[in-house]
Amino acid sequence: MNGVKWVGMAVLGMGALLVVVVLVSWLLPVPAAERAALAAMEAAPRDQVPERNAFPPLWLLPYDGIDPARMRALTTRDTQAFAQAIAAETSQPWTTSVAEGRYPKATPAHGWCGRATDSCLDDVRAHAAEVAQAHRGHDGLHARISALSRNDHYRNLFASDVSMPFPPIQALMERLSLHALEQVRGNSSQALQGVCEDIGTGRMLMRSSDSLLVAMVGGAMASRNASLFTEIMSELPADASLPTICQQALAAPTVAELDLCVPMRGEFAFQRAATARLPDGQSRWLYDTEKTQARSAALLSRSCATEVQQQIRDDRRVTLATPPSVWSLQCVANAVGCMLQDIAGPAYDEYSWRMQDAGAQLRLAAAMLWLRGQPNDGKGAMATLARLPDPLRSAHRPLQPSADGRGVQVRRFARPSTDASAMIRARLPLAWQPQ
Repeated sequence: MNGVKWVGMAVLGMGALLVVVVLVSWLLPVPAAERAALAAMEAAPRDQVPERNAFPPLWLLPYDGIDPARMRALTTRDTQAFAQAIAAETSQPWTTSVAEGRYPKATPAHGWCGRATDSCLDDVRAHAAEVAQAHRGHDGLHARISALSRNDHYRNLFASDVSMPFPPIQALMERLSLHALEQVRGNSSQALQGVCEDIGTGRMLMRSSDSLLVAMVGGAMASRNASLFTEIMSELPADASLPTICQQALAAPTVAELDLCVPMRGEFAFQRAATARLPDGQSRWLYDTEKTQARSAALLSRSCATEVQQQIRDDRRVTLATPPSVWSLQCVANAVGCMLQDIAGPAYDEYSWRMQDAGAQLRLAAAMLWLRGQPNDGKGAMATLARLPDPLRSAHRPLQPSADGRGVQVRRFARPSTDASAMIRARLPLAWQPQ
């Protein structure tokens, strides 16, 4: 009986100790570093002209016949309808624009020049008739994608919510196969004009988007068009003139385009909306909304760190700061929130690496543009590329010749798919191709 008594007292003591630990954890304030990260993630962007926001034209991109003024009005109606659906907590939240059914809608061409395609030009040459048919009647869509390059930022206008709809961002790749088709048809100047416009649009989305998803698609848009740029250059005589837009589009990438700091603000708003919608039962037991949101802000703000920006500047593979451990007193009373953030943390490394790879593809294209303007002294492309301007160099990913000698390559930081090459490649300009 004495043994049972002591066991019972031990259990009661452990229970009391657990209650004390949970109470202390619950009373602990949000750490100062997490509170500062929360303030940074909540900071409103500055110096943005609403009329130059790419959100309305991207949201309504597939629809023909909508002038800019009408586009803004329709977008306002859509955002208001979505806000009302959230407020009403309907089981079927609003997801479709009021433009649906009122305006003709183009279905983006797809099936060519995918991310695993070795050569966009070869792919389109082999299916030229099919590509031409897929783009027939898409002149309005092509013009709208071209006009996106006139905007200087992307700011989501929908209220942040787990059911928030996204623009049809897959349509941003619509013109890639069209540019290749123009080159196949012999319209190199038109092909390059479009390629460089789309590189500029992609870079704007990389640099100034408050959506992680849109920024990543912008990176893919810029890098895949940059790759096509070098393919076209490999077939273009040295004396052929290039559109003036290409020099600007292929300037050396900046840290601000690659650090994901701005997109993570939008990702934080999305996560905050998700945590705010957890059922009341969960929010009362081992879950603290405020502390979870502060922890989320700290996790996402790592991309803004000075050391991360220096890693990007040096083209070293980004290593984000290690998130705080879930095995801490802070997490006892917020175990659910801490575990949710711990699960999400590792995914953000991959996003940073993919954006760095987009920057590497842009640097390769810029290097090929620079090489095209250099005299060929017969010593080979690699000897001339040794004199590349510093902004186009990478000490940690030096240029290597491709196996066939017709291009250059650098190693890839991220592998977006199992069939993706381990190297990022660019073709040499025609004058530098081996004979």
